[in-house]
Amino acid sequence: MLSNLLKIIEEEGIHIEWWDFKEPISAVYVEINNSKIIGLRKEIVRSNKKLKCTLAEELGHYFTGSTYSKRKPKNYREKIEISKEEYKAKKWQAFYLIPEEEFIKAIKKGIREVWELAEYFDVDEELIKFYLDIPKVKENLIGVCKFED
Repeated sequence: MLSNLLKIIEEEGIHIEWWDFKEPISAVYVEINNSKIIGLRKEIVRSNKKLKCTLAEELGHYFTGSTYSKRKPKNYREKIEISKEEYKAKKWQAFYLIPEEEFIKAIKKGIREVWELAEYFDVDEELIKFYLDIPKVKENLIGVCKFED
């Protein structure tokens, strides 16, 4: 999956750069002077899972058109707009890394715990929780299984 993401990045003409981000920032997608760039925190390279998840989210920003803005939100409305952009990118990431048909197959195989699903798809548990909270996913899972909190 990581190689597929890197192929997409290359095909789309996006450059990867390693930057000195401070926690909690691990990556950003920006367009500077007509250059498309995914900036990654240098420490991310230590984990293929983290790198894969981060690249997928940043590609989500690219494909959904929700790019980084240098300015901080001035008011509540702007905070909401940023939250919507983050949600769209995260949703793209979730659907890319956790294909619906594969997810249903995993459930039918008895893989149902969040940690098991995260292991199966080689993603963070937080992404599985996010995926399970998407209304379309919830709707499609009715009848396939029931999840308990």
